[in-house]
Amino acid sequence: MEQSTIWKGMLLAALLSAGCTGTRATGTGGAGWDEERARSQAADEQLEEGRRAETESMLAHLWSVASTVREEGARLALTFWVQNGALTLLEYRQEEMGRRQVMPVAAEAFARQLRPLLHEYVRERTGEVVLTLRREETGWAVDYKTTAQGPRPVEAKTQPVNRRDVSANTVDEVFAVASSMVRLLPVPSGGAATLRVEVTLEDDRVTGWEHRGYEVTESGSSPQALAGQMAGQLARVLLPFTQGVGQRTVFLDVRGEHRQGEPAARGHVLEARTLRPAPLPNMDPNLAAEYRALHEEILRRWREGVREGAELLAGYAAEEMALWCVGGILTRGAGLLFQSVAPTVRRALARGGTEAAGWLRTTLFRLAPGERRAFDRLWTKVQLEGAEALSRAEKNELLTLMNNLERRLRAPLSISEKESLRGAARRYYKKLHTRVHEAMRLKGSYEVHHRRPLEYAHFFPDEDINAPANLRSVGEEVHQHISTVWTEFRHARTDASAAEVEKMVALVDEHFGRWYDMPHAPGDSAAALGEAVSAARRELKKMLHTP
Repeated sequence: MEQSTIWKGMLLAALLSAGCTGTRATGTGGAGWDEERARSQAADEQLEEGRRAETESMLAHLWSVASTVREEGARLALTFWVQNGALTLLEYRQEEMGRRQVMPVAAEAFARQLRPLLHEYVRERTGEVVLTLRREETGWAVDYKTTAQGPRPVEAKTQPVNRRDVSANTVDEVFAVASSMVRLLPVPSGGAATLRVEVTLEDDRVTGWEHRGYEVTESGSSPQALAGQMAGQLARVLLPFTQGVGQRTVFLDVRGEHRQGEPAARGHVLEARTLRPAPLPNMDPNLAAEYRALHEEILRRWREGVREGAELLAGYAAEEMALWCVGGILTRGAGLLFQSVAPTVRRALARGGTEAAGWLRTTLFRLAPGERRAFDRLWTKVQLEGAEALSRAEKNELLTLMNNLERRLRAPLSISEKESLRGAARRYYKKLHTRVHEAMRLKGSYEVHHRRPLEYAHFFPDEDINAPANLRSVGEEVHQHISTVWTEFRHARTDASAAEVEKMVALVDEHFGRWYDMPHAPGDSAAALGEAVSAARRELKKMLHTP
């Protein structure tokens, strides 16, 4: 059997042996509980189960590293971001090397020592925690401290993941990188050398790595190869970094040294840490935060075993899908997919931020159900596996769907599309203007008015017809009068232009704007409303007869 296969098997065994000793939470139930209480308890138990899984998973990673350290006095320092019981490794350091070999420690003894700390101490904390392990003759001494609170790193999880193992694909990718790194670190006989590397990750996948420098720190004679187990040690250190979220880069500083009389050089990781990226230019911070939260939720479900795109997206509304798509284009570089997309779609997506997300959210209503399912399936794959995972046929299919949107943007909305957009407009308005909605609801019936009517949406393909700036609430009676004025315009201008529609928008705003977003019940200010209708009709006649 090849040595690499042996070490990968040992690595998986170490992770699994420490990761399967936790206690599972029992199910809930009980006659007489109301539905809300039952749901609450189920959610609490799910969270607790996820916290236990996080603890056991991190114990497995810690043991896989600590089990190889046999030198008394060696000290390891690990920095985590902790939130809701989720543990994200940010930094690993071997601060002291140690010299004298001591007896091995049993895995279960190590787990019993650290499990209460990881599960109980960190569960109620949010922020950075530094865990220090010092190798003593009979075991490990453990110390911990919280650091000054700062902003959450973008790769840090905010919710625990109910999964205790690591995918075989991730282990293979990490081990392949570690094996390549070992070959780039020849060590002078009787001397020492260091190697610096940057490894790029996307969720739990390795997407590449770069050599960042080799240096001989203690000269010697002919170079010696590192011992075979060094690849396994590197993989053990790097593997827990794959449990973060999104795109990131991990820097590793590796030292190799050779002692006279020994058959091979030995090595260890001096440091491994996630680099802090510079903020993306022109990136709406609110959109970025919402996108990261949505992406983490989908990734959590993916890691917990929900693999089908239809299942993942079943609970997400069109606005969330739009946020996911636009956020992915901006933060994950997927915009390269759309270089050949028709100009209106490309121009709208390039705006970025909530404006682009809102435009796409509304535009997705124009896709037929079958096309929407295809779009969801393909974009799910882009999000979770990267654009490079799409086959040529899948890329062409996704581009075809985006180009279909371009054509439909310039066609009038169908009756069903109008109904869908009216319902969506009311939901968006209630969400954006909660207090106004409550006041209007208590005063009487009201409608959400499109300043630019839905039937003219194709005149403005670059604009979101359901954008907040185009939505106003008005009392039902007021809305009926506004509709009457627009109907007169439609009958007189069956071939209206975009410019004429804009003039009508300004005319209606001028005469009825005083009732926008204001509670209005039947009979309120009847005289003023009548005057507004008469004035609007007079101005409309002038506009219609103007050459």
